[in-house]
Amino acid sequence: MICLTGRRSPDQTLRSFAITRLPATVFTDHTDDAAVLGRDLVHEAAHNWLNDALAALHITIPDDETYFSPWRGTQRPAYGFLHACFAFPLTMIYAARARLDATGAGDAVLADHERQQRPRLDAAQDDFTRAVKLIPDPGLRERLDSVFQHARTL
Repeated sequence: MICLTGRRSPDQTLRSFAITRLPATVFTDHTDDAAVLGRDLVHEAAHNWLNDALAALHITIPDDETYFSPWRGTQRPAYGFLHACFAFPLTMIYAARARLDATGAGDAVLADHERQQRPRLDAAQDDFTRAVKLIPDPGLRERLDSVFQHARTL
């Protein structure tokens, strides 16, 4: 379910979020560009997917370890940090693919998103390498690492 919360111009900050009490529901601002909306849906879907994977595997991430989040500029508990290290790389992968067909403002927004994310992923790499070890399931740990490393190659 997608709840469009407000229309914005491509140069404005777009806000999106999902909450665990409403699985598979995304609240998001939007522009008239479907490719930009797609980026935000990928981001929130990543959070929903990771929550579902953690629940299905009965994984609890300890909340006493924190890591520096270049997305928020603060220390974050491992849970939130790992969510960012999954969601933002997926948006980079999406943006790189969507830009192949995007034009105009949509292309510019997606290109800018990629430019902003590259240094953040670089800054998060060392902490991500440590934090992902908190995921005891090798398949899920590999999935998170694969997405993160793929995005860094773009």
